[in-house]
Amino acid sequence: MRSAGRCWRRALTVAALAATGACLRAPATRAEDAPARLQCFTMAQARSKMEAQKLADPFRCMRDVALRLQAEPLGARLCQLGEGLIYEISLLRRDGHIVKILVDAFSGRPHSSSIGVDSTEN
Repeated sequence: MRSAGRCWRRALTVAALAATGACLRAPATRAEDAPARLQCFTMAQARSKMEAQKLADPFRCMRDVALRLQAEPLGARLCQLGEGLIYEISLLRRDGHIVKILVDAFSGRPHSSSIGVDSTEN
């Protein structure tokens, strides 16, 4: 049993070192070349933004997307993508993959950049 734990620890260490090395070798990119990044808010920040800006109900968005994709809803986060606000909705598909769908926080409709987003490599 101890050797299995040691193997896992060694595998995680090797993976972390490989990831660090890949980051160090990555070419530098200019800010205008980089795509817009998601910056997600804490629950308290999200609540205040939802109240102040009259955003769509995240639970309704999550339920609608889950029904449309025949998946199990896992969670939703309010994030900023460029200048707009979106919900990042995590769903568990029937095949076991977790997918993340971006939904416009104002209209509740799927965001155009969420097509084909799959967060697992199983």
